Formats: sequence, C-alpha cells, structure tokens
Amino acid sequence: MTLILNILILAIHALVAWVLLEIFVNNAHRLGRKSYIFFHYICVIAAFAISFFVYFEYFSAFSVFATTSIAMVFVSLLELIVFGYLYSGDRWFLNYVDWIFPMFLSMSTIYFVGIVVK
Repeated sequence: MTLILNILILAIHALVAWVLLEIFVNNAHRLGRKSYIFFHYICVIAAFAISFFVYFEYFSAFSVFATTSIAMVFVSLLELIVFGYLYSGDRWFLNYVDWIFPMFLSMSTIYFVGIVVK
C-alpha cells in the first residue's frame, strides 16, 4: 500500500505541474509565436521545478531517476488521454518545438531539481 501511495503522491505532483502549464498555454494565445515559445519553455521549467522541488523536499520516496521516469510516464499518459481522447481541435502543436522539446525540458528539470535537492 505504501508503494501505491508514494506513486500517487508523485502523480499528483506531475498533475499539478501539467495543470500549471496548461493554464499558461490556454491563456497565452495572444502572444506572438516567438514570445509564446520563449514563455512556454520558461513556464515548463518553472512549473516542473516548483512542483518537484516540493516533491523532493517533502515526499521523495524514489531515486531521482525513478522519480523522473515515473513522472514522465504520468505526464505522457495525461497527454495521451487529453489530446488523444478529449481534445477535438486541430493538433498542430504536437511537433518538436511545441511538444517534444518541452517534454525534454520537463524531464531534465525534474532530474536536475532532484539532483540539487537530494
């Protein structure tokens, strides 16, 4: 039961970071393309750094690598559920600049914060 609870706490931190990022994405449509990309990257780093700083400081139950891996599985599942089943619009943003590189940034940020905090 403890393992399930630890994974659930980790998943909640991934969800919080993802929701924070989605709030930015949904409100940033007025920005120009270059400004949007720049602030999108900054928000990815900030959201995941804040959420996983709290996780590593207070709840850390796994190694940094395992935490990063589990968190990215949950983020990927969120993306699959939302953009695969719930989102009905055009998926033009599922490209390297708007999706793949931000996923890399989020993964790197989780790992970096884990190394620094632990």
